[in-house]
Amino acid sequence: MNLEFNIAVHLLTFLVKHLGERYSSGELAERICVNPVQLRRVTRKLNEQRYLDATRGKFGGYQSNRSTNDVNLADLFVLFNEEKSEGRLFTGDEDSDCEISREIGHTMSQFHQREQDLLVTYYKNITIKDVLKDILKGDSHETV
Repeated sequence: MNLEFNIAVHLLTFLVKHLGERYSSGELAERICVNPVQLRRVTRKLNEQRYLDATRGKFGGYQSNRSTNDVNLADLFVLFNEEKSEGRLFTGDEDSDCEISREIGHTMSQFHQREQDLLVTYYKNITIKDVLKDILKGDSHETV
């Protein structure tokens, strides 16, 4: 899980709850508690996948569409967990004289792929509609 995945789930869930309403990126960023640049990076990908509707211009903004409710979290997880080159993930060196150092990267890479596959499988049967239902079910967080 990463921040962009979380932003996507939060955003789509919010838009489904507020069906038919349009929000600017500034309004959404404030409600989701992220900066507008982070939000727009996510909305661009969501719009490319047609998970939401985006309208440009003075009265533009974002709103849910017919498919938003049924967006699968596995698809979002894959979309926002593409391999990034933000630095090293594994230790070791394939040219090392040490057998452990030579092979650890390959072994850990296989573990990492299995981990990702398990997460995709976990999220496969969860939709934005399910997230909203879970949140509304737990909407009784009363303070005593």
